[in-house]
Amino acid sequence: MKDANPNLSMHSISQVPEGYSLSLSTSIYSVEAVEKAAYKFADRTSIIINPGPDSTISLVFNFTGKYANNDPKQVIADFCNELLDQDLRERIKKETELLRNLILAHAFSRTSLADKNQP
Repeated sequence: MKDANPNLSMHSISQVPEGYSLSLSTSIYSVEAVEKAAYKFADRTSIIINPGPDSTISLVFNFTGKYANNDPKQVIADFCNELLDQDLRERIKKETELLRNLILAHAFSRTSLADKNQP
């Protein structure tokens, strides 16, 4: 079986007594993106987010109880794809914040941004 995320090094995932652990760098992924991705996976696994050494966070994926039949490697690979998506959404949100605020201000104002008499 080919991994869904070829850039995911297998040494970053380890099996621990609580399930599977994945370490991530907060210099690459925002904590907010990790939290949003973890929330979207609440129906497939439970995920505990712990601070790690330096600028890392550790995620523990638990596959017991109602999650016992889920394939851990596939769920974690899918999680990594969702994390990339959430991180990109955060970056786009930051990059377009000024323009978005300008559009909203214009939409809710009673005046136009430019003088209607100018060409």
